[in-house]
Amino acid sequence: MNLPEKLIKNILSVYGNVGKAWLDNLPNLLPHYAKKWQLTIKDSFNNASVVIEVILDNGHSAILKCGVPSKEFMNEVAALQHFNGKGAVKLFDAEASAGVMLLEKLVPGTLLEEFSNETRNVINSVELIKKLHRPYEETGLFPTLADWFQGFQCLYQYFQGGTGPFPKSLIERTNAISQELLMSMGPTVLLHGDLHYANILLSDQQGWLAIDPKGVIGEREYEIPFPSLKDKINEKHIKYQLDQFIEISGFDRSRVLG
Repeated sequence: MNLPEKLIKNILSVYGNVGKAWLDNLPNLLPHYAKKWQLTIKDSFNNASVVIEVILDNGHSAILKCGVPSKEFMNEVAALQHFNGKGAVKLFDAEASAGVMLLEKLVPGTLLEEFSNETRNVINSVELIKKLHRPYEETGLFPTLADWFQGFQCLYQYFQGGTGPFPKSLIERTNAISQELLMSMGPTVLLHGDLHYANILLSDQQGWLAIDPKGVIGEREYEIPFPSLKDKINEKHIKYQLDQFIEISGFDRSRVLG
C-alpha cells in the first residue's frame, strides 16, 4: 500500500521511532487481520490514520481503521464501546494494543458540513449529542476536561514561563476562564471530544452518527458541534451560529460562550 507522504510525515512527527516501526510493520499487519477477521481488502483512503474499506465474510462492507497504538487510540476504542452504536458508528471488533479496529461502514456517509441548511444542521447535531451524552461513572479510564486544560501549564513549561507565539494576555484570559468553568462544572458525561461537522456522517439506517471520538469526561456545554471555519473568519456569522446552537440545545448560554 502506498501511503500519502503527508500521512507518513504526520505519523513520524508525532510518534517518532515508534511510528516508523509501526509503518514498517503495516504490510504484515493488514494481512494478519484480514485473515483473523475474514476480511477482503477493498479500497483504502487515508487521513490521520490508515482507513480501509473491507468486505466481511457475509458480503457486507465495513471499515478497517489502523493507527499507531497509543492512549488516544485506546480511548477511541473505549469510547465507541461505551456509545455502543447509539449516536456513534458501531464498533465490530478491535485490538487497541495493535492499533486496529473494525467498524461499520456508514452509507451514504455524507458529512454534515456538506449540507447548506444551517438551521437544520444545528438541529441534527443537537439531536445527535443528546443520544451521545449519557451518564458515565468515572473509572479513571478516560481523561477529564481538567486533564485537557493542563495544556496551559505545559505551554508555560515549554516556553520557560512564556507563551511563545501566543499573546500573553490571551493565554492568561483563557486559562482563567477554563479554571472558572472547571470549578463550577455541573453533572458530567462522556463527551465525544472532537464533534465538528466533518465527524458527523449520515447513515441511511440510523440517521446522523459520530465518528472518531476522543473520549473525555466533562459537562455537556463543552460539546459544541461546529462547521469548519473556512476562508476569512466572519465573527458576526459565528455569533449567529452560536446563538442558534444555544437556542436549539437549551444549553447554558454563559457556559457555552465561555
